[in-house]
Amino acid sequence: MNIRSGILLIFLLTFIVGSCSANPEIGYSGVKRPGFWSLLRINSELDSIKSQLKSRLSFGDIHALKEYLQTLKLRDQLKASDTFNQTFPVSAGIFNGALKSDSLNGFDQLIFLYRNLGDRNAEAAVLNSYGLSHALNGKMDDALRLINQAKDLNLEVNNRAAVRNNYLTLQRINRYRGNLSEALKYNEAILMIDLNAKNNRFLAEAYMDHAEILTSQKNFTEAESLVLRKALPLYYYGLKDKIGTIRCYDQLADTYHQQKKFTQAKWFYIQSNMLARKINNPLEIVNSLINLAHVKMSIGDYQLALMDYKEAEQLSVKNRYTNKLIELKSNLADVYNKLGNAGAASSAFSEFKVMKETFLRTIQ
Repeated sequence: MNIRSGILLIFLLTFIVGSCSANPEIGYSGVKRPGFWSLLRINSELDSIKSQLKSRLSFGDIHALKEYLQTLKLRDQLKASDTFNQTFPVSAGIFNGALKSDSLNGFDQLIFLYRNLGDRNAEAAVLNSYGLSHALNGKMDDALRLINQAKDLNLEVNNRAAVRNNYLTLQRINRYRGNLSEALKYNEAILMIDLNAKNNRFLAEAYMDHAEILTSQKNFTEAESLVLRKALPLYYYGLKDKIGTIRCYDQLADTYHQQKKFTQAKWFYIQSNMLARKINNPLEIVNSLINLAHVKMSIGDYQLALMDYKEAEQLSVKNRYTNKLIELKSNLADVYNKLGNAGAASSAFSEFKVMKETFLRTIQ
């Protein structure tokens, strides 16, 4: 028996004995066992985010709802980016599916195993998975450190797909935290990978992420140029991707709106709306109507804005877009106030409060 085989055998025996001594029945009643080992906790809590959201929403802050939904989106993206090689089946008795407070000790054992076996790909995958686990539990500094370690290992073994995945996660976490310069740096690395790979789908997405970060930095000229010259031609002509094209229109419109270039902003939101209607995508129609109404509110076209909000409301009711309806009730209260219709404004705000409280109960 060679040294590596001996190390593996010792690791497996240690792990199995540890599992059995902690739980002689190898499993807990009522716990559904996952098919494979995973370092990610299935039910990651967002307690601090929830408490902040409740506090701000209690004062009618609609932006808190949008931020919370963005956080849920990030959580889903992080979970989807877990690339850990699912090596240990439950049938072997190595992992019983009970995620306890000490379950992450398995990380140290796996790192020890893979380092001694010289499996750098597997070691990088475990580091990435562990980093994601930290991110999902709000430990962002630890997450960035571990995912950077995974990225460095993947660079050593020239695993380009894994490197891209690491860069994308680093970009998303930094962007979420408001570290836009770091996010831009990582996205530039993604662009280089995609340009070399000539993957137009990934490239278009990376261009759009880059433009959004630039817009957040108020670098409007570069953001506009990137969408018009790079992303939009790829989506429209190369990929013939209608949803991607709508994303380009919306990004351009947002860039112009922030610069108070209202005519251009309206034009691109109208293009977005027309394309969404053409492909019969109700959610994109609602989004474009809300955005178009925001521009009209900015220039004092309150009656026209009301028409857009009302159509968006009807579509949201029909398609049960609950979160959009909460936003729209707040918008309607605002526009009715601008129009001097105090009764309608009060009614819309009352509906907003009821829907807000219902939403708050769902996230307890």
